[in-house]
Amino acid sequence: MSKHLLRALPELVAAGIIDNETAERIRLHYEQKDGASSNRLFIVFGILGALLVGLGIVLILAHNWDDLSRITKVVIGLIPLLVGQVLTGWLILKPIEDRAWREGVGAFLFCAIGVSIAIVSQAYNMGGSLADFLLTWTVLSVPIIYVLGSGIVVMLCLGGATWYACELSYFSYLGTDAAPMYWVLLATIVPYYYRAFLLPQRKNNFYVLISWMFVISLSICLATVAENTGRLFMIAYMSMYSLFVMAGESDMFKTGRVLSNSFLVVGSLGVISILLIASFTDFWEWESTPDGTAYKLIGMAVIAGVALLAVVVLFRQFQSKGWGGMNTKAFSFLFFIAIYFIAVQTPLAGAWLINFCVLALAIYTIRSGARQNHLGILNYGLLIITALIVCRFFDTDLSFVLRGLLFIVVGIGFFAANYYMIKQRRARS
Repeated sequence: MSKHLLRALPELVAAGIIDNETAERIRLHYEQKDGASSNRLFIVFGILGALLVGLGIVLILAHNWDDLSRITKVVIGLIPLLVGQVLTGWLILKPIEDRAWREGVGAFLFCAIGVSIAIVSQAYNMGGSLADFLLTWTVLSVPIIYVLGSGIVVMLCLGGATWYACELSYFSYLGTDAAPMYWVLLATIVPYYYRAFLLPQRKNNFYVLISWMFVISLSICLATVAENTGRLFMIAYMSMYSLFVMAGESDMFKTGRVLSNSFLVVGSLGVISILLIASFTDFWEWESTPDGTAYKLIGMAVIAGVALLAVVVLFRQFQSKGWGGMNTKAFSFLFFIAIYFIAVQTPLAGAWLINFCVLALAIYTIRSGARQNHLGILNYGLLIITALIVCRFFDTDLSFVLRGLLFIVVGIGFFAANYYMIKQRRARS
């Protein structure tokens, strides 16, 4: 489209539709846009090239590994690390600000650190678990983030820290460790995320990808400190997801598109998911038996801390925006906490209250989608109602005829709501 427009500029100028100055500005705009697209593509290929080179070196060495002496193995293992450090020094001293070079070298050096640790450990038969390897690898890689300003290394470190926490808390035989170093690693990454993306408001592709990894990592790893707190820890998750919703609605994290706003999407989905889980009566009739006092105290402290933080942020956002400017899901954690203490005494009453909350949020979402003329938000609200009906399909004694009628009603609602909104759009255009 831009090429056709650029070719048509002389004709538009000759016809007197635009003047020469306007034509020049249009040409410069599209040239800069095409240059930015080419640069992004070059960055992607630079990163892929670095990763493939690292993988190729590993495969070549693995083919003849058993025939090499210990010293040869160590030397070979340290060569990629040395090459990565030399390239890093060259980028710093030159200095070279080209993003593709910095991302490519950062990805290569990250891989080189892992390869070097693995080869030296294997050559000298050093002990240690996979969790120890991941922790060492990620800790040694964090400085690359600040030295090269590499977004891809941020994502790789987030992935490594998350894998470490899962390996220690979920995948191990006992699975009882709380992975405290995960939170230390996260604390070392967050300052760069804030300084490079949030402070200058750079909502680029790296920001979107890192934000998605950040919220997903937190969603996975918050439970690593949940030892022996049972369903009470759902309060911490509900508070965290309400915080995500509030963050996603703030100017600092808000983006132009809904799907690029990871905080809002994950927060909203998290709130609805927890409420749907809690809408079953069996959820409130189950409780785990505490085994370790120390871990339970840590879990209780985390629950109280996250809930208190959510209250503070909610109060400040309410002061600045008022009722009209707030997302209803931001208040979900308060309703959940109130219902929690009712449900532990009367599970059936708690489950019904949760069902009403889900229905109210669905209606609010549908109304919000209609007011914003946004089909995605409208259908999301209808999907919440559908999910609620599906949940009740499994734990109620309703006849199949009545269940079928409910699905028919929801299907008609989908069609009618979308048809009405599309018709409204056509009428306005």
